[in-house]
Amino acid sequence: MAAWMASGQKPTVVLQDSVIHVNQYAQNLSPEAIDALNADVYTSPSVARIDAASEYASCTTADHAYVWRCNSHEPTCYAFPMPATNDNVPVQCVLLPRPLNDSAEPALLLANSTGHLRFWEGVSDALTTPTADVVHEQLPLEPNESIVASARIDPSQAVFATNTTRLFCVHAYIHRGSHYLAQSVYTEHKGLLSRFFNATPGVSNVDPSLRLAVGPARDDSLHVLLYVVRPHALQVWRVPVMGSGASSHQPKHLGDDDQLFKAIASRVMYMQGKRYSPATSAQIRLLDLAPISASRQLVLYSDQTNTSASVTAYGLAQISFTQEGSLQVDQIRPLSYKEAPDPSRLPHLSLSSTAHRVALVTFANALVTHLLVDSMDAVEEHVLLKPGNNHILCATSLPSIASNQHQESARWAVQTSTSGVLLVDMDVSHAQQIAIDQTASSPTMHQARVSRLQEHLERKMWFSHQESNPLELDTLPDDLDLTILQDAVENTSRAIVQGQVACMPTSVDLRSALAQRVACCVRLITLLGRNGYIMRIARTSRFLLRCDAELLAGANDLWRFFDDSIQARSNHSDVLPAAIRSAVRSRDTPHDTDRYFFEHELEQTPALIQAFLDGIRDLDDFSQNEPIQKVIETTRYILSLRMGAARLRKEHGDVYALEVNPLVPVEPWYAHASSIELLETLFYSTLQIMQRSPKQVKIAELRTQLCNLAEFLMDTYDARIAFLTAATEQGQGAAQALEATKLAYDHVRAPLLHPLLSIGRADKAFALAEQHLDYRTLVTLCFAHADDHESIEKRAKIQHPTPSSQEPAEIRVEAYLDRYGASFANELYQYYIEHGAYRKLLEPQQEHAHLLLSFLNDRPQYRRIAWIHDLTLGLYERASHDLYMCASDERQNLEAKQGMLSLGKLSHLAQSDNLEQFVTLPSEQARLETWDDALDLVHVQQRLLEHWINAAHLSRSMPAEAAANRVVQVLAPHLAQSPAARAVFVMIATQLWDSQVVRGEDLMELLSLQDANLTAPSTAADLSDFAIAAQVLVRIQLTESRRKAVLATLWRRLYLQDDWYSLSTTANKTDQAVLDEVRNTIAYATIQTVLANLSTAPVLMSPEQVMQIPISSVDDLSEHFHGLPKVQLEQLHAEYTTEQSQLIEIVNNTKLSSFFSQVLTNTSSAELAPDSRTEDENSDQDSMDDTFDNQHEHILPGGAQFEASDEFDMA
Repeated sequence: MAAWMASGQKPTVVLQDSVIHVNQYAQNLSPEAIDALNADVYTSPSVARIDAASEYASCTTADHAYVWRCNSHEPTCYAFPMPATNDNVPVQCVLLPRPLNDSAEPALLLANSTGHLRFWEGVSDALTTPTADVVHEQLPLEPNESIVASARIDPSQAVFATNTTRLFCVHAYIHRGSHYLAQSVYTEHKGLLSRFFNATPGVSNVDPSLRLAVGPARDDSLHVLLYVVRPHALQVWRVPVMGSGASSHQPKHLGDDDQLFKAIASRVMYMQGKRYSPATSAQIRLLDLAPISASRQLVLYSDQTNTSASVTAYGLAQISFTQEGSLQVDQIRPLSYKEAPDPSRLPHLSLSSTAHRVALVTFANALVTHLLVDSMDAVEEHVLLKPGNNHILCATSLPSIASNQHQESARWAVQTSTSGVLLVDMDVSHAQQIAIDQTASSPTMHQARVSRLQEHLERKMWFSHQESNPLELDTLPDDLDLTILQDAVENTSRAIVQGQVACMPTSVDLRSALAQRVACCVRLITLLGRNGYIMRIARTSRFLLRCDAELLAGANDLWRFFDDSIQARSNHSDVLPAAIRSAVRSRDTPHDTDRYFFEHELEQTPALIQAFLDGIRDLDDFSQNEPIQKVIETTRYILSLRMGAARLRKEHGDVYALEVNPLVPVEPWYAHASSIELLETLFYSTLQIMQRSPKQVKIAELRTQLCNLAEFLMDTYDARIAFLTAATEQGQGAAQALEATKLAYDHVRAPLLHPLLSIGRADKAFALAEQHLDYRTLVTLCFAHADDHESIEKRAKIQHPTPSSQEPAEIRVEAYLDRYGASFANELYQYYIEHGAYRKLLEPQQEHAHLLLSFLNDRPQYRRIAWIHDLTLGLYERASHDLYMCASDERQNLEAKQGMLSLGKLSHLAQSDNLEQFVTLPSEQARLETWDDALDLVHVQQRLLEHWINAAHLSRSMPAEAAANRVVQVLAPHLAQSPAARAVFVMIATQLWDSQVVRGEDLMELLSLQDANLTAPSTAADLSDFAIAAQVLVRIQLTESRRKAVLATLWRRLYLQDDWYSLSTTANKTDQAVLDEVRNTIAYATIQTVLANLSTAPVLMSPEQVMQIPISSVDDLSEHFHGLPKVQLEQLHAEYTTEQSQLIEIVNNTKLSSFFSQVLTNTSSAELAPDSRTEDENSDQDSMDDTFDNQHEHILPGGAQFEASDEFDMA
């Protein structure tokens, strides 16, 4: 085999890394030999062998043997016939080399299963020697005994084993120029009974699955050891070598160990944590043996102790001879490779002839190398064949060719059924170093395992593209450590980008090299997907892989465009080379920077983009040709880069199982801030060029560029926002950048897409808005292209055929409402509101009415228009609620508030079919009372305004502030002594004059600050201002503390209205006169009115109670009169304090308290005395609502009468 590489045949490299190198040698064999190699193992089994000593290979069937030189590409194939047998067992073939002549062809010894022997002096005799002249013999086999195995002892001696483990030695020798065969049987010295029982003819009590192995004898070159391996026994013979001084000796039986499998089973089950049992130990079977030395052997065993598993486990057992000559188990090495059991294809074991530290186990579809190194984890390498008809038939060790004297290597030749010969080389020294580095105690364990797995991934990824490659490179083990896998995958992807894959050859064709690297990235992720690891590795790792693949795809397109431009023009642009030099200027690069960048520096692509940006950032004069061409060239390059990446994502993006922009804290190469700035600059520069210099450029190209720039700019924004969002969630301090980017994106979308309408690319504008789900821009686009109905109608008819009477914008709107539902509808309705298109808003198609209802329901600020839609849908209670809430929030327009309250009450009543019965329900009476209270407050404000106009002789056209000052002069002249209170009065009066809605609390301020003598009721039936204020108080909602303060202020000001000092002077006055004077006071009239109404009676306060309530603090006043300066608030507080002091002085120095008691007594007597009121009037007085309705017919003196319920009677 030393001449294998010198035969002139060029091999095909099918696998290569730092440990394993596999070459494939194809051979043109005869059809018969090919059929024999491909024979079915069940119907016509065959056996193949490669003989390293003679450099010949053979394949035998039941009736033929085929032999050829295995290191030749087109060898001569020799066929040797044998007598047919009935058992269809392949012929045993032994090649006997010529030791004195290396170039001579070997002799051939064949034996079929019946023991018929044939001998050819040379393999070429198959062509010249008739079958009748061939030397032949017959072995004396017993009935049912057959030949099942063979082995070569020396160049002239072979051993054949039968299914009864009898061994026949056949010696080929020359006598007087003729060849003869001598046969003998290896006999074992046994006792009489043993010989009797073992010599029973016709009995086959031994498992026929056995193997023969030949090894050196200890300290004896004249003998060899023959090992007979059976499933549960190992037999050893000491056989003399012919032609030596011991050739006259007889073979010696050294031992027959039938307990070895039990010792192996005991060790195996102990390693598995199981208890030994004889029944379980029977599941351990010895398969093959390879001698390491004269005293140490390596045994291959199968392990089927795990009966629940559908696969068989295998292992290696190192055994040795003891001083007593028995065998002992030194070490057990389980193999990680497992396969389904197949009795017809048992694995074989082979040790390297030059490096005994490594073993090769050949399975039907796999080669497993195992490093035999003590005190470290086992290191295995698996080389698998693709599933199909191709199988491994045999393997033999060859002399290795080490690159240096310190390197230990191993080599095997492996015969396959359909793929020729595989030459497997292994760097044993490097494999051992890897094993040391991967041990758990090694500080480099993790990195060593990552590096080794990376090599596996690289070789699978690189060599799997060869369709003729017989090896299976699309599988990964199921039990890979995910952390190591992720690191290895990321390193592999990075190595592809950097052009540092070890098995990737250097190519001068950069186009081809870049395309191959792109394909490698795709094969890498495909490999993970086929083996179920896609969803098991982190999203970040998958995202990195996709970014690397897209970068290579973009770089591939960029280089192709650049290379084509060089070939097409003699004076090509310097834009890209200049940018590359700028991107890698700080690095040590060769002279050809352009090629070096694409070969090894693609990770500097963000710097390249920044260099592009620096080259065009300051260009603004597009009247000259040079800046125009620079912008156009830069655009071409950046679009080539991005379009290549986009194409790969479109074709292979689904494999990565990622969203378009996943939330991972990794900044992709295309989402740097410089990418956004570059694309924006190119977009607006291109737009300016089209507008300013249309004659100097190709408009069609610029239109396409503009569309592509808009598309990639929006993609880049989305990607950057996703990255910054993830970075913010990870606490990387990107919140400010995220907010700025979102704000910029919101502002830039519409300016990006609207120009596309003006250049006739409305289809692209709409497509981009749809792609990015930018509903706001979609809405504006629908109404922005009114001048180009033709293109719009064409698009609309394709997407959503509708009657021709509809406008194109309406067609699109309806189509988008059908497609996107609420997401688009919310932006559409917001657009209608912002542009005052209330009619369009409130006239939706029937199938879209629910979208408008949901929109308005989620936005309380639009209640003013929501009630109209509610009424349209017949949702009267909903409309009523919306109108009431709008009225409650109304502050600027009193008439609007009144209208909303009136409509709201009508809507509430409209929900009932039987109004008379509906309004009698207690719950509905309470609801109606709430509406009436709100309307009463509106009426108070209206009547107060009318009273001012009449009392102060005002014109409605007067400015509000002038009218307020006039009112305070006429109706509250005493406030001249209280500037703070006067200012408050003027402020509130100004609001009332402007028809703004005055709060109930402020209304009480106006009513209580007016001079009661100037606003006294003209008749006894009219209410005073203070009585009206009490009516207002019971109709507004205040906190308890605030209510007490307001109530105290009201009664304090009331008691200060009358001259109690004069009334307290009772000298020379009768009791009736004094009583009459008291009855003429404003306080008496107010108290009478308050007590007469059930709703206001509880608010009555005596002077003593008023004195006990403290006045409002400055902070409380600040809450009430929001916006007043602090100085004014303090002054107002002082005036309140003065009022309190005045009341205290009056109470202490007058008969106010006695008068108050008398007033209460008289009022109680009056209520008990009969009067002239009718029964109906009495019943009305008992009702709070009817009392107020009856009294506020004359709520202000001199005003027109009204009834609060008149406008509701229409319902």
